Amino acid sequence: MSEFPTQRGGVFLSYAREDTDAARRIADALRGFGIEVWFDQNELRGGDAWDANIRRQIRECALFVAIVSATTQTRGEGYFRREWKLAIERTHDMAAGIPFLIPVVIDQTLEARALVPEEFMRVQWTRLAGGVPTPQFVERTKRLVDEPAAPAEGAGGSRAPLPGRATGSFQRRGMPGWAWGAVAGVAIAAACFLVVSRRNAPAPVEVKAAAPASAPAPKANEKSIAVLPFANMSDDKDNQFFTDGIQEDILTSLALVHELRVVSRTSVLQYRETTKSIGQIASELGVAYILEGSVRRSGNKVRVTGQLIHASTDEHVWAKAYDRDLTDIFAIQSELAQAIANELKAALSPEEKAMIDRRPTENTEAYDLYLRARGLEDDADRDEREGLLKKAITLDPSFARAWGELADSYAFTAFNYHVGVDDLVTKAKAAMDQALQLAPEDPDVISSLGTYYYYGYRDYERANEQYQRLASQRPNDAGLFNSLGLIQRRQGKWLESLANLKHATELDVANPSYLANLISSLVDARRYDELAAAWRKMVALKPEKFTLGYDLAMVSFHATGSTREVDDFFAHLTPEESGSPEGINTRSSWADASGDIHELIRLQRLQPYYKESDFEPWEADILAANTLFLAHDQAGALTRLGHIPEDMPKRLEREPKNPRLWIFEAMAEMTEGHPEEAVHAAERAVELVPASLDALDAPIYECLRARVYDNTGNKERALAEYARLLRTPGAAEFLNVYELKRDAVTSLHGDPRFQALLDDPANNAPLF
Repeated sequence: MSEFPTQRGGVFLSYAREDTDAARRIADALRGFGIEVWFDQNELRGGDAWDANIRRQIRECALFVAIVSATTQTRGEGYFRREWKLAIERTHDMAAGIPFLIPVVIDQTLEARALVPEEFMRVQWTRLAGGVPTPQFVERTKRLVDEPAAPAEGAGGSRAPLPGRATGSFQRRGMPGWAWGAVAGVAIAAACFLVVSRRNAPAPVEVKAAAPASAPAPKANEKSIAVLPFANMSDDKDNQFFTDGIQEDILTSLALVHELRVVSRTSVLQYRETTKSIGQIASELGVAYILEGSVRRSGNKVRVTGQLIHASTDEHVWAKAYDRDLTDIFAIQSELAQAIANELKAALSPEEKAMIDRRPTENTEAYDLYLRARGLEDDADRDEREGLLKKAITLDPSFARAWGELADSYAFTAFNYHVGVDDLVTKAKAAMDQALQLAPEDPDVISSLGTYYYYGYRDYERANEQYQRLASQRPNDAGLFNSLGLIQRRQGKWLESLANLKHATELDVANPSYLANLISSLVDARRYDELAAAWRKMVALKPEKFTLGYDLAMVSFHATGSTREVDDFFAHLTPEESGSPEGINTRSSWADASGDIHELIRLQRLQPYYKESDFEPWEADILAANTLFLAHDQAGALTRLGHIPEDMPKRLEREPKNPRLWIFEAMAEMTEGHPEEAVHAAERAVELVPASLDALDAPIYECLRARVYDNTGNKERALAEYARLLRTPGAAEFLNVYELKRDAVTSLHGDPRFQALLDDPANNAPLF
């Protein structure tokens, strides 16, 4: 057990037994910066001596960190609650404002509903998802420990300043390059699911570079329109979900009109509460008309207003208000959509009018639940989303669209190899069957059926059939062409896929999700000139971000081997950007790509976990441990692995068909010095995702297997795989000749056959 000195100099970590892993991560990070921490789960036991130690530690510690979670919520009794009370008792003897109590929430537990002492509610809280400590948290905690115990300015009682909330951006960077493929398929799948499911997520990339502040303005088609986010005029601001749902449903109805081009919801979301003029918005989106609107809901009454504006003249074509009972909300949406079509002189066929007039449910409460569920787009909200959809179909068992959404959610979860895949697919089938029985011709149900085939069964042919059906109904729907492109590249139809992904970005010029998918395919194709142009468009869409400048610079490095653009990017970072979590993560990425393994290790120690990455903390531990192993620091590698080798058999038993898990098993086995076991695990991952099943993901796992061959001394197999994969579409994101030339850990340097591969121009030429 650690013992604190009597002076201010240590942290007491209080946690429920079930949160041990999260507590360990926090303790390890703090200790890594020289902060003394009382944490030893091996000594979580009772007895008078133990109790006396606890009391002494709480009396003498510098800071008291209390981990709050769903576990502490469900446990009305527990020793941690005694620790909390002892800490509060100590604050009674402290001067007002001395930092001492630091509640840390490791999941989605809300402060307002947390079952904690009242004193906890009077201090600022820190959120560390999964117990992953951020550099700001560690730095601020160290400063609070090291500084004299002076009252915090403006604080009262036991208020402690917030030790740094995490900020950052998503990037697939900062870990050993050869390991990135293990999560890339999952990350891409997540983005694709949100697109295929009609809810378009923000692009999984972030941007910076010197570039125009807005996207180039295409010539607007006179029958093109953008429906801006509606204003929520309800007294109850919780009705925002309802307002957003109305806007999205009107947008979807307009997309059914063959002659109209309608900008996606993702593209227009950026204009919520914007100060930009209508003309500027229309120019950026490439449309002729803008629809603004508002929703006011009060009891069982609703008022929806709409105002159609011709952007080039700023002429208000018409404005109308609909005051109805809440039960007439679908009639309002239908009337609005048809009025807009008439104004834009877009002819409505009887079939289109019938689809627009369709009422998905007669139960307004079920519709509310459906809209709430549809607004939850993150995978972290999956359980809540499914719970809301189940309540909706309980209230209205004939609600076909809700059944379809539920099937989508189950199918996507199964696609990402969550525990209980077979059960998830069974649930998805039951929900999809119900939706088809109720409304087989509903466009939303058809869309769900495509998603169901795609993610539940990887049946890309049937998924393609469903989206082709939708394309005949909505020929100007960018989302459909994006979805078709995603499906076709998994079928290995690379050129057809690229054409559809390009068309999606042409129809919806301001949609970063569609552009991100196009960028991914251009990387896979090694079409560097087009790739650079696409990155510049992304920069124009999101100029406020800085990390994309690195991705843009890396195009030149991958194409020519020149580091000039990358060096220039880092030279122009501010100290704040360079030292931010995103900056450290990007520097780690370059250290890896440029073969500077010692700098990579240094940065991994500086930032052990990156909140915005794709990795779970234990996965990041394996990656960092493997880096240490490849740098010949076996002791450091095993220390970083910690208890993971003991946990891996249990994980594999729960998820035997998860290729991602087998790849991490391969890295863990390699790090432990078990080369044969590492090769077996990597080969198992490839067996689970053959190219015949998935032409997009299969090369990822094959690249990873090749690197395992390389790093375990299987030189002949590694060489053969590199030769094949350098000519394989889908592998280019994870295998580049200039990165291989700088690779610090390959076993093939000095082999003339390897050098010949790297010098062959065909191995960095366009693949399709």
